[in-house]
Amino acid sequence: MFRGFFSQILVDLGDLEGDYRVFHLKNDIAQSILALLIASFSILGMLRMDARYFRDKPDLLILLAIYRGGFVVATVLVMFAITKIRKVRIYDRLVIGWVFCTILFLVLSNFTRPANYLTTASDIIVPFAIYVLSPFKVFYSIALAFGFSMGTLYVDHFFKTGVDPIILSAATSAQIVVHALGLGSALQIQSYRRRSFKAYMKEKDAKEMVSYLANIDPLTKSLTRRQFFNIAESEFLRFSRYRRPFSVLVLDLDRFKTVNDTYGHHAGDLVLRSFSLVALEQKRAQDTFGRLGGEEFGLLLPETNLEQARVVAERIQKTWENSPVNLDGVPIHSTVSIGAAEAGNDDKSFDDLLRRADRMMYKAKERGKNQVAAE
Repeated sequence: MFRGFFSQILVDLGDLEGDYRVFHLKNDIAQSILALLIASFSILGMLRMDARYFRDKPDLLILLAIYRGGFVVATVLVMFAITKIRKVRIYDRLVIGWVFCTILFLVLSNFTRPANYLTTASDIIVPFAIYVLSPFKVFYSIALAFGFSMGTLYVDHFFKTGVDPIILSAATSAQIVVHALGLGSALQIQSYRRRSFKAYMKEKDAKEMVSYLANIDPLTKSLTRRQFFNIAESEFLRFSRYRRPFSVLVLDLDRFKTVNDTYGHHAGDLVLRSFSLVALEQKRAQDTFGRLGGEEFGLLLPETNLEQARVVAERIQKTWENSPVNLDGVPIHSTVSIGAAEAGNDDKSFDDLLRRADRMMYKAKERGKNQVAAE
């Protein structure tokens, strides 16, 4: 029942739950460090109260000082550990462990107070802080906050004596109110964070889709000329810096105008799309395939010498030769001429390399088409 109620308020992120926590991890760490600092100073501030109540018991005062000092030292160590954490699971375990120990520490501290003294201020602040500052799921926050309140109320009702029943009832009522307010605040905060993250992811996906569509030729699903040249320039710079093998292919469909004139532009588009699919299937994962314009395509082959480039080119050429396009039951046979060139010391830019590959492509056409020419 409670899960159904909370699921209506909190956005269910599904598979994005892990990404959501990772996205907020740095902020959660910063917030936790702030909370730990506040807790440390608050615990140290209790020493003044200890000195007031136990000034005639120096031994007990020293023990309390050691007790509180130990807690502060442990908290500082936890703060240091949190700054080194990079995994959400480790962060959750560490912080939940610290909160649990802090709850136990505060509940046990109540036993040191006078029998007729209620620590109402901290009893209200602690559960509210757990609700508001906790980055965990709401169920964890509820369990921790209720755990603290149950421990505190148990001490107040069964170990405190001489407390006015009206004051005790007021303290109990305050606990109920603070849980209602804290839970409401936690749900509001968590809901806002989750909705904001979901909106951010939708916007991010939309931007990536726009970027993808801007870089992909809508007809052939290969890279656009602009994106192809952007990657080509980067690859050529890498070649210039490290002198690693780098080759390029220029691929041009043979007698493409005849296909358009005979079967229509729809058939021409189908041939272009089919050839692009064949080239994308035959290229290697590290290669980059793009449409240069019309029926001409380019293929970047990093870490590839001329002989290796020829092997890739011949594989594409032979596969396409044996892959007729089916147009309403009519097979359309098409071939491709490919020019290959390897980057050399005389190439000053990618355009120099591309021109040589383009020249080889025309040489392949002059030799009878449907073949590979390499410089």
